[in-house]
Amino acid sequence: MGLSLKHPVIVAAGPWARDGASIQRCVDAGAAAVVTETITLEANPVLRPRLYYDRGRLFNTKLYSDLHLEQWEGELEQVRLGQCRLIASIWATSPSELAYLAARMERMGAHAVEISISAPIGTRTPARSSDPDQVREFVRAAALAVDVPVMVKLSYEAASSPAFLQAIREAGAAGVSAIDALRGIQGVDLDARRPRMPTYGGYSGPSIRPVALAAAAILKQYSPLPLCSVGGIETGEQVLEFLMLGAQAVQVGTVLQLEGYPAITRIVRELTAWMDAHGIASPEQLRGAALPSLTPFEDIDPQPLTAHLETPCPVTECGLCSAGCIYGALSRRPEGWVLDPRLCRGCGLCAARCPEGRIRLGW
Repeated sequence: MGLSLKHPVIVAAGPWARDGASIQRCVDAGAAAVVTETITLEANPVLRPRLYYDRGRLFNTKLYSDLHLEQWEGELEQVRLGQCRLIASIWATSPSELAYLAARMERMGAHAVEISISAPIGTRTPARSSDPDQVREFVRAAALAVDVPVMVKLSYEAASSPAFLQAIREAGAAGVSAIDALRGIQGVDLDARRPRMPTYGGYSGPSIRPVALAAAAILKQYSPLPLCSVGGIETGEQVLEFLMLGAQAVQVGTVLQLEGYPAITRIVRELTAWMDAHGIASPEQLRGAALPSLTPFEDIDPQPLTAHLETPCPVTECGLCSAGCIYGALSRRPEGWVLDPRLCRGCGLCAARCPEGRIRLGW
């Protein structure tokens, strides 16, 4: 990405980096870099309410910073970065406007620029976040306007498009970050017969992490661009998952909204503790380590595996294994659960769900 970082944990663009004071809190908590809330030329209105939460799922309807560009200059003058790096998230309506914004943010002290080309909410022209030719113009304009690295933040769809990634690379991008929040609706109030939020929102948090993990692996297959992974990261071990799929760094956001800035310190501490315990001196030793084990579906040979109870299971009140077995291979007897391998099709669900780890797949 063209940045020297003290560790791979970066704060993502969002309201937790909305001004100088909040950025300072990220710095003081130990972030390696902080991405500002997305900055435009003008201040943007803020909806109230704008956050919707349900059982770990977070939806938001905040799109851009409510500070105009001149205010940002004053805010950033207050920040004492130390070894932390500042990344300016920007968006504009034309390539020339984006170039101007990028140059201004560089003069304000940004060590890199992240172009926010996709968003799950608002009326942003879809072509700008999905058409390779249009995006090439925007990215090239910003890259030519600054000497600092230019990153591009991608949706899952864009991250899965070889043509899109090639256009970004040709335009001069130094790296990509992925994925942006997904578009979602919290739910529907059945009695009122209306959605539980007034418009589509950005859906983020731990439930999108598997999508972000897949995007990381896909990106490393399609593009040589350095990757900063984003999406539902809450622990140091989850940081390691993304590193092992090829990411150079990760961004955390929703966890800060739900736990506060100390989450940064905790995640970095967990990451460091795992590496120390396993004799890992640098994240470089782990980067991409899991990718060779990822096999195309077409290349996987079917194996005649079936489930087996490794030890008798007397926990008759559980029943998770049987409830999910559509083949009828599990039944309850007075002495406990019994598994008939003749009926088992080896799907693996019972082994994955057993809370006591008594079931395994084998020959």
